Amino acid sequence: MKKKLSRSQVIHRLTENNIPYAELTLQNGVSILISQLGGRVLGPFMDRESESILWLNDAWGETHAFQKMMASDWNLGGDRLWVGPEIQYLCRNRKDYWNTSFIPPEMDPGHWKLEMAGKDQLRLSQDMTLEAFNLAEGKKELRMEAVINPIPDPLRMLSSYGDLTDGVVYAGYEEVITLTEKEQDDILSAAWNVIQLRPGGTILIPTVECVEVTDYMEPIDSSFQRIHADHVSLRITGNHQYKTGYRSAHVTGRVAYFNHFNREHAYLLIRNFYNHPSSVYPEEPPEVPGRRGDSVFIYNDDGALGGFGEMECMGQTIGGKTAKSSCTDPMALWFYIGHPEKLKPIASHLLCRC
Repeated sequence: MKKKLSRSQVIHRLTENNIPYAELTLQNGVSILISQLGGRVLGPFMDRESESILWLNDAWGETHAFQKMMASDWNLGGDRLWVGPEIQYLCRNRKDYWNTSFIPPEMDPGHWKLEMAGKDQLRLSQDMTLEAFNLAEGKKELRMEAVINPIPDPLRMLSSYGDLTDGVVYAGYEEVITLTEKEQDDILSAAWNVIQLRPGGTILIPTVECVEVTDYMEPIDSSFQRIHADHVSLRITGNHQYKTGYRSAHVTGRVAYFNHFNREHAYLLIRNFYNHPSSVYPEEPPEVPGRRGDSVFIYNDDGALGGFGEMECMGQTIGGKTAKSSCTDPMALWFYIGHPEKLKPIASHLLCRC
């Protein structure tokens, strides 16, 4: 059974291992923890003893398991920043993907620096040298920086705001992510944001009706994915592996996850990012060279890595023929917590008639 991991447990693990961290208070007493280890955003937490809304590795609950994870595993949970495309930086040979995929330690856990960036603002930054394969070859020196701060409720200006959010708790934060290359060359790079999700809920992606779906693993079937007139819905179960991608021209720049704590309490989290169809979006499936253009990706674990889901999005591409050596992408994350029936109209306002 998945352990419930509270704010105090996470702080205890960070403290006993001398890992620098900071706490950022959001709206309504909700908070997030930013860990220098892995550059993670952890939580959010409703209060000191409440469980994390985002998925966390069970190892956070026990001293020795956590120390073992630190020494050998990237899979901390929470909200993380990597560099894409995966087929270039995390796979040595696309013709033998499963035997040559790896996590570059320069990327994760990396060498993040955590510092204050201003009032109610925190900055994560690191320099890294990655090796490129498949799409291009060579060493790539990059700098990634993310400034994290609370952001207001996007619904607050609506005339129906009082009724719409009555009995609902809101909290939100923004990550302003800047990726910079040290030298110009043919190697393409993009910020890659990944949010790990607790299983049991439904992904909602507003799309056009003719949305194109890319299968990065075995083809997904209708028991896990359904395509509607104005959105795609996917089940996150944590017990059946799939990964899908969605064309930037067919999505809106918002992706959501709806899940229950229990019958009376649920949460809706919404990622808002700058979806720019004119950008390159260079990710490709291992078996299909040249199939590009996806800005949104969904992953469902089969339990081998802990049983979670992932909501992923890509920033704009730098390098190569883009003529850009630096790019800044704002990515917001909005949380609404309340009775399931109260969250449905909020989803309709910000997403689609799901």
